[in-house]
Amino acid sequence: MISSKYKLLAAVVAFAGIQVHAACEPEISFPAPEYNNTTLDHVFKIIDGNLNTAIAAGDFDGTSFSLEISSSRKTMHTKYHFDESLGGSPINESSIYRIASNTKVFTALGIIRLEAAGKLSLDDEVTDYIPKLLDGAGKISWKGITIRSLLSHSSGIPDNCEFLSFLNINLSPGTDFLFGQDGDEDLALLLPDPSVVGLPPLTEPQSKQLPKCGAYTDYKVPCTADDFVNGLHQLTPVFAPQKESSYSNVGFDLLGQVISNVSRIRYEDYITKTIINPLGLHNTSFDVPDSLSAASAGPNSDWGHDAGAGNPGGGLYSSSSDMIKFLRWILSNYKHLSPTLNWLQPAAWNTGSHSLLGYPWEIFRTTDILPNTKRPVTFYTKGGGLTGYYSYSIIIPQYNIVLFMAVAGDLTTLNTIFTQILNPLVIAAEAEAMSQLKDTYAGVYESAKKSLNSSITLTQTDPRALHITSWISNSTDVLASLIPLVAAKAGTSGDMYLQLQPTFEKKHRDGLVGEVWRFINVIDDYDFPTNATTVWNDYCVSNVDPLSYGTVPLNEAVFWRKSTGSNSPVTDVTLSAFRFDLKRK
Repeated sequence: MISSKYKLLAAVVAFAGIQVHAACEPEISFPAPEYNNTTLDHVFKIIDGNLNTAIAAGDFDGTSFSLEISSSRKTMHTKYHFDESLGGSPINESSIYRIASNTKVFTALGIIRLEAAGKLSLDDEVTDYIPKLLDGAGKISWKGITIRSLLSHSSGIPDNCEFLSFLNINLSPGTDFLFGQDGDEDLALLLPDPSVVGLPPLTEPQSKQLPKCGAYTDYKVPCTADDFVNGLHQLTPVFAPQKESSYSNVGFDLLGQVISNVSRIRYEDYITKTIINPLGLHNTSFDVPDSLSAASAGPNSDWGHDAGAGNPGGGLYSSSSDMIKFLRWILSNYKHLSPTLNWLQPAAWNTGSHSLLGYPWEIFRTTDILPNTKRPVTFYTKGGGLTGYYSYSIIIPQYNIVLFMAVAGDLTTLNTIFTQILNPLVIAAEAEAMSQLKDTYAGVYESAKKSLNSSITLTQTDPRALHITSWISNSTDVLASLIPLVAAKAGTSGDMYLQLQPTFEKKHRDGLVGEVWRFINVIDDYDFPTNATTVWNDYCVSNVDPLSYGTVPLNEAVFWRKSTGSNSPVTDVTLSAFRFDLKRK
């Protein structure tokens, strides 16, 4: 027979199963902050100052740009720069750029909407919708290549069909490249003399086999869907399907054909009808806009080149005001577009220890931006470029921020630009989030019953977010009893604390709405190294529901406020497993 004392110890030790080291602080530690008209004005002055310094130093010579920053509600800041040497009209919110691979975000949304409508499954094979891929004797084995694998760049198929390859440039912050800036991947088009890199000249029969459209005609003859599919039979796979990730424009061009075949209208018409027009994106189109509205990139750009069958991978034109509106809509709706998919989730590994791929996001996660904590910050980005045009979409859900930047002309130092914009922006947003967390939730909560000695103190600090600093339950000091046992079992001499994190689940009672949070153990052991190397400090397993008491989660806390709006003050907290409410003093 097991003693009650042993059972209690076992339960407490089991609770240690959700402990995390300080290097594993939960990313979602607070509801995303809201901003008024002036909240971030101080950081926007810093960003403008950084950009003006770069402009004065010549970093933007031969370059025009548009920059817009927004919350989920409204645009908070804009910055435009016009280089007169490029010609054209001065830059404003309506100036139109080629957004290149940012078109893939529209294509992905088109697929997700068809999936949500029950018209297809992400796990269907692409040949279910493009059976012509099975014709011929190509080298790619199409079995196992699913719509999901095309969305996440894990299909193993090549990046480009060469005749569509002016769409090949994929730019994310930190990208370096030598080839592709002029827009064509086939060196037969780029090199007047292939022998300069040791390549033999093409024979006459080999030259005759080259495509008769797209880049091979200087884009005078757009490639059709049939040209595209026939060209795929000449390609060699990079990997077997679902084995590794490798960026692929071809994959998104195929998704465009899937959209067309399922919807039974042209891909361009579907995107226009279901996304561009409903969202009021008046400057966004696959058609070449009037040159007066163009953000000029000079005479040798890809403005006006008809992508043809390559439109789904990078054919759109748009303005910064349209794109920030589109990103704002995504930030507000990404969780609810499909019952089977959270759009802002990783789907495959990318190169680098902090980089992943989504649908079609290029995701970067770092613990090196925030000055007082190792809490990670995740950027969901999409970059794209054509000759003369570069564009960047960035979504930061935990801070309720989206950013769009488009560049025309010369490529500038991207790492420097993003450091000067994103680092101060994130640090300022973190400070605002911490301030709102303190005002809304921190404080002392006590039992309304004088006979019940129960209370909890929730404290906000920058390193620890919202955490428990005092907890009395019916005269028992819960922290004094719980934490030493958990720390001893964990084998750590570090400082342990209980941090709260929101789940975004809701409860309702008596005209009140309850926000469900969970508290987890975090071990602040930076100054207390164990026999393990610090490399393993980033080894983190998420489990926020380890124990219950009478079927109720032991670590659940519910904050109550009036249901009249999210800005109403928190008045009570329920510690669910302890079966009592505490009122905020």
